[in-house]
Amino acid sequence: MKKKTNLIVSLLTLLTFALSAVTPGFAAASSPLWEDLSPHKDFPVEWWYMTGFLKTEKGQSLGFQATFFRMENRNATSPPSPSPRGPWAPREIFGFHGAVSDLDRKTFISTERERREFSKSVGTKSTPFSVHIGRNRLDHTSPSLLLAFRVENQSFSLTLTPESPPVWHDKDKKFFTGPNPTDWAYYYSYPLVRISGTRTLARPDGTVTTEKVHGQCWFDHEWMFHTMNKDQIGWIWLWGWNKANTRGIMLYQMLDRGGKLSRFHRATMIEKKGTRWKITRSRNVLLTGGKTGRCLNLDRIDFQIGQSKIVQVRPKIEHQLLGGTVSYWEGASEVDMGKTGSPDQGRGYLEVTGIDRWANGKLCRSSQIK
Repeated sequence: MKKKTNLIVSLLTLLTFALSAVTPGFAAASSPLWEDLSPHKDFPVEWWYMTGFLKTEKGQSLGFQATFFRMENRNATSPPSPSPRGPWAPREIFGFHGAVSDLDRKTFISTERERREFSKSVGTKSTPFSVHIGRNRLDHTSPSLLLAFRVENQSFSLTLTPESPPVWHDKDKKFFTGPNPTDWAYYYSYPLVRISGTRTLARPDGTVTTEKVHGQCWFDHEWMFHTMNKDQIGWIWLWGWNKANTRGIMLYQMLDRGGKLSRFHRATMIEKKGTRWKITRSRNVLLTGGKTGRCLNLDRIDFQIGQSKIVQVRPKIEHQLLGGTVSYWEGASEVDMGKTGSPDQGRGYLEVTGIDRWANGKLCRSSQIK
């Protein structure tokens, strides 16, 4: 199970652990659109990650996740001696995770697809960028991305257009998540992406209906040597925007063995100033609420950034746990952010990996797993 966890899982990365450094800067609105989309084949693990919110033409509110994974097949590239690698052994394995949260009905559904490199249902292309895994695909058609995916009886066809420039979560681009030389990733985001498209529902009685949807998402692209080192079990990750989409945030906290908080954590704060975007990066992130031993109370997660900035996270649906090769919690959430005493309400997505067992209303780490 541990080897699989190090191969797939959703996303995150991070960097140095100096506890108080804050780096401000500006991202110009003229930054290139959809930079660095193409696969980076010299890195064993890579993902293209989208989480966001949709509103149907009938007024229904949805949250969604769509993630494409590229993973090196280590059994193929590093065979046990002296047996040679077979000529048809796939060098790469591709995966897709999809999920839909019905925020009105309080329901959650998810899916996982995994394919070998040689499968006809898998394809990638660098120029223009394209990846497809079964019926799920992501294509670059400047200035937009086209996303198509299916979860159970729901199919989505969406156009993604960035409304903010790309943001690297470290000014030097190498984002460290641990103390070892390979514990880092290239990690950037398009924090604010406008969505338009359709959702098609296939009902049990055989009827099929299609309706328009619109909304926004957060787009992550990350490539790395591994998702975490042998002394880590997962992470807590969050993005959020206020209601006016003028202030956004990304933060994460790595988790060590036993579910302990790692010294590796980071936040990126985004503020729109006219036509420019102010970027502030902080290494001073502290989980102040929700953690008890091996468990997380998802209704009480609070973070503090620096001396006074408080971020509170409250899931919109309790059970947004994806099952499959790797089980992890990821879902639509309410997010309050701002200085102490002056919250700035909004919404975002919370992800928790390495802690995936429900116990008395909390998300816990199994006592059988170190």
